[in-house]
Amino acid sequence: MNVSKIAINGFFGRMGQTIYNLSIKDKEKFEVTVGCDQKDKINLQHEISLTDNLSKFSDLFDVVIDFSLPEPSIKAVKTCEEISKPITIGTTGFSDEQKKYLIAASEKIPLLLAPNMSLGVNASLQSISDLSKLLTNYEVSIEETHHKNKIDSPSGTALKIADVIANARGTEASSIDIKAYREEGEIGVHKTTFKSDDDEIIIYHNAFNRSIFAKGALETSQWIANQKPGLYTYKDFMESV
Repeated sequence: MNVSKIAINGFFGRMGQTIYNLSIKDKEKFEVTVGCDQKDKINLQHEISLTDNLSKFSDLFDVVIDFSLPEPSIKAVKTCEEISKPITIGTTGFSDEQKKYLIAASEKIPLLLAPNMSLGVNASLQSISDLSKLLTNYEVSIEETHHKNKIDSPSGTALKIADVIANARGTEASSIDIKAYREEGEIGVHKTTFKSDDDEIIIYHNAFNRSIFAKGALETSQWIANQKPGLYTYKDFMESV
């Protein structure tokens, strides 16, 4: 697979910096050439091109990784539509209207939307789906804990888990109990419990650092750069490699 040049939207955020630093360690696979963020955050003294408008450096990148907030994420997707660039999105907290827009945009560009870029979490989702189908009489609940500055609550991953359970059981995700906690220094913990009168089964994922998400973002960006227009998930990526 050819190495695609990458632009990071939300460059100075926690994930943006983690993705960039990880790319530096593996330059044979990943090449970040552009960083996009708010104008007041941009330091012109940097080894890559920095901007508050992706279209300004559209000739310097092949694909965009977005880890920002819903509004700047939507702005990035609109730019990608205009300049015909693929994008992989790890941003969460989109409104229903924004989600509809992302679906519409994917008719024009390749767009991968993943509330969690961790291979471990996405493998866990398959187990949760299987258990949901098998343990139909078990009560199921979700707990998630993230750092105190995370804005959306419940997390996108917790909502994805609820969707997986609901789809497997043919029910509504809104009927599933989700408890969300915010603690200093926590990266991301997700606990899904299946409980009966006789026993319980727990699927537990604890992220020790952000590198697992950064690696997933870099890998999916290289993959989505070679796909046709459409809306893709991390599962699509996993099943193709």
